[in-house]
Amino acid sequence: MKKTIITFLLALVFPITASAQLESVKELTMKSEFFNHERQVLIYTPVGYQQYDQTYYDVIYVFDAQDRTMFDLVHCLLNIACKPDPDGGRSQSFIIVGICSPNLWDINYFRNHDYLPMPLHGNNGLFKEGNYYGKSPDLKKFVKNELMPYVTTHYRTSGRTLGIGHSLSASFVLDALVTDDLFDDYIAVSPNCAYDEYRLATDIENHQFKDHKAPRFIYASMSGEIENGPNYWGEEWKAGWERVSSFLKDKSHFNENTVISVHNFPDYDHYGGFMPSLTAALNDYIVFGAKNLVGYVGEETYPVHIELRGKNLPDTIYITGNQEALANWKAKGVRIPLVNDSIAAIDLRLHLPAQFKFTRGSWEREAIISNADTGNHIIHDAEHTTRIYRLWERGPWMGK
Repeated sequence: MKKTIITFLLALVFPITASAQLESVKELTMKSEFFNHERQVLIYTPVGYQQYDQTYYDVIYVFDAQDRTMFDLVHCLLNIACKPDPDGGRSQSFIIVGICSPNLWDINYFRNHDYLPMPLHGNNGLFKEGNYYGKSPDLKKFVKNELMPYVTTHYRTSGRTLGIGHSLSASFVLDALVTDDLFDDYIAVSPNCAYDEYRLATDIENHQFKDHKAPRFIYASMSGEIENGPNYWGEEWKAGWERVSSFLKDKSHFNENTVISVHNFPDYDHYGGFMPSLTAALNDYIVFGAKNLVGYVGEETYPVHIELRGKNLPDTIYITGNQEALANWKAKGVRIPLVNDSIAAIDLRLHLPAQFKFTRGSWEREAIISNADTGNHIIHDAEHTTRIYRLWERGPWMGK
């Protein structure tokens, strides 16, 4: 597939349109049945979100977003520091949801409440000071039962999710992996794996990761907390990390389509290591998507209706994509019948997620779509199987 050049050219022909559709961040205050206080949430939508009404976006959930730097770094790094998918197949645009943890002195509720469960081994370590723990199960319920449904209802989402956390919120993200399977993919930067007598490390070691059959990405990293020196955080912190990292590095614990990425950043302290680690994590995640998600389809097939609209459509228009019913990415794929001179339409039964593009019979004559992102067009779920794409009027086909 000749997509690298195509993506680059699209970036050249759309600068004015795209720049008019700026990124935006919406701040929400949500009531919750699981808390006696309101929850603050940030929701980022990427450039072109309004224009690309046929693009459905993966969602990244970022914890500790009360530290706005944590939240902003995610979309900044995706835009300026991440290497693009070399085939141009997977979009690098995401909806990003920031989950803020409160510091509420009047009701004695703080960040640690959100990320720590009730202790199993008595009040020691993190659990002995101020009783700032025990609400992590409720935060999972808030995310799963209230926040995710809100985002799905109000935004065009693909159904694929990534959770990102740092320090105790990284511990929470890993705990959500083994206890609730809360996200599809996980990034944990400098997690505390030692609390409650190595509870998280033990849960990870005992988890049956092979029960998860779909592609999955798990990233974990540590900074200088485990190195002797000014950033060292002690033997328990080091021992917990060594147990978790050793387990994750052993590929025998995982299916072949699970991608594990483990890194150390010894020259950085606990907070300073977040940016280089997140940069590595997001780059690895983009590579994972390009290699592992483009070709993945489920077992069931679903009826889909796809239209391509434009002025004076040619007689020969093809759709091609990631499965046999879409000609397995042959440029001269499945011919789309013309309804009239401005609409071509086709009904198919496809495995989902279905990924596809339109051509005139070669990759040099690929369609330029005005209302969808420049990556592959994707139908992710059975609820959104009618798609109407519009050709860019000023230059509908490559090579023209």
